[in-house]
Amino acid sequence: MKMYKSKKDKKESLKDFFNNKIYFGPFTGLKVPDALYKILTVSEILGMYESCLHPLFSQLFNRKIKNIVLVGGNNGYYSAGLNYLYNPEKIVIYEMVQELHSTISSWFETNNLSNYEILGEATVDGFKNWKEKTDLLLIDCEGFEVQLLNPIEFEWQKKTDVIVELHPFYVDRLLNIIAERFSETHEIEIIYDDFSEDDKIDKILKGLNLNIDYSHHPNHRWIKENGKKIFTSGLFMFLKRKTL
Repeated sequence: MKMYKSKKDKKESLKDFFNNKIYFGPFTGLKVPDALYKILTVSEILGMYESCLHPLFSQLFNRKIKNIVLVGGNNGYYSAGLNYLYNPEKIVIYEMVQELHSTISSWFETNNLSNYEILGEATVDGFKNWKEKTDLLLIDCEGFEVQLLNPIEFEWQKKTDVIVELHPFYVDRLLNIIAERFSETHEIEIIYDDFSEDDKIDKILKGLNLNIDYSHHPNHRWIKENGKKIFTSGLFMFLKRKTL
C-alpha cells in the first residue's frame, strides 16, 4: 500500500479512493472539482465537515425546501451541497470575494447543477428589498449575522427556516439577541460542534489503510483579537419557522 505523507499526497489519495466524489454524509456522491483539492480540507472532501449539522439537513427534507438563500458562499461546498441535496427551484448565493465566484461555479458545472445565482455582498438594504419566497436561509458571515437576521426589519424571514453559524466572539450576547428576535415566529435550537468529528475522520482514514494522521479540530476556527490568534469552536442556531 502506498504511503501518503504530504498534504498534497493526502488529498490526492482521497481523490483516487473516491473517484472525485464526496464519500460520506448528506452530500455523498457530489463530485469535487479537480482544482479544489488544493483548497478543501480533508473533512470537506470526506463529507464530514460540520457533521453536527447532518441530522438537521435530514430533518429539512420534511420542510419542502424549494428556494434557498446562502450568505457566505466561500469555496462552494455548501452552495453545491444544498443544491445537490434538495434540488431546489433556485439557490441564491452571496459571496463578497469576487475571486471565489468561479470556484463556486465550478461545483455546479462539474455536477451539472442548475438554478443558481451568485451575487456579491449581502447587505441590509438588499435584505429589506428582498421579495422572493425563501424556504431556507443559511448564513455564515463572521459576525454580520446580527445585521442580517431580524424578522421585524426583514418581514420575509418570518416564514423562512434559518441556519446560522454564530460568532459571539465578535458580538456580545449574540445568542440572546438572535433568539429574542425570532422567539415569536420560530422554534429555536442551538447546535454545537461535534468534538468527536476528528476521531470519526481518523477512523475512516485508518479503515482505508491510509497513513494519514488527522487531528486538526478546532484549529480551522479562529479569529484575530487585539492582534492575537484566538481559537473558537463552532456554534450554530437553527430557527425553525412555526406552523400555524
